[in-house]
Amino acid sequence: MATVQRVKYFKANLENKPGALLKIVSELKAKNLGLSGLWGFATQPGKAELYVVPKNPDKLRSLWSAAGLLADEGTAFWLKGTDRTGALTKSLEALAAVNVNIESIDAVAVSGRFGSFIWVSPAEIDKAAKALGAK
Repeated sequence: MATVQRVKYFKANLENKPGALLKIVSELKAKNLGLSGLWGFATQPGKAELYVVPKNPDKLRSLWSAAGLLADEGTAFWLKGTDRTGALTKSLEALAAVNVNIESIDAVAVSGRFGSFIWVSPAEIDKAAKALGAK
């Protein structure tokens, strides 16, 4: 099975316009705040949601709270391992075996390694963590 870690994610609501994401990531770079993951989605005309998994959750929480950007935060799971056919299968089987529903997932493979973020309902975080053997 993959190496699994609990991580904090943070959500910001942005204007859906050119340069909005650049402004945010430039501020993160200026504050030396590294990320493990970043996703953005247009949600309706003129609106977008940005989700990030920071390497330093306390620092991002403080920064975004002060700037009025923090819309939500929660816990997800970060899976990492060797890229091979079926690399996520054991982790998905472990969640299914304890009847935990996945609310969202994404994955990417690069240079022989894969990474995946999995979100479950907040009520099922501890159950999922146990099933996945999360740190």
